[in-house]
Amino acid sequence: MLKFNKVGLLGRLLLLLVVVFLVFELVSIRRQVAEVQDTADKLTQQVNEQTQANIELSNAIENRDNPDFVEDIARERLGLVSPSDRVFYITD
Repeated sequence: MLKFNKVGLLGRLLLLLVVVFLVFELVSIRRQVAEVQDTADKLTQQVNEQTQANIELSNAIENRDNPDFVEDIARERLGLVSPSDRVFYITD
């Protein structure tokens, strides 16, 4: 009976070590999954931003001959105004 208790204690200790090892592995795998999910989220955001940029570029290409579109770009990006426009400068 004494030998059975020693084997039982050794078996319990071995089982405890296996459980502890599996818990550490589980925590490690969950951390890796979280890191991969963060990376996937960042890449999805980059894809969405690039898709929006592509849509804007496609719109610019399609409307490059439209005078209203060209005028809007001249006003917004270059700060140009037509001769008939009134320009107000506000200073504090």
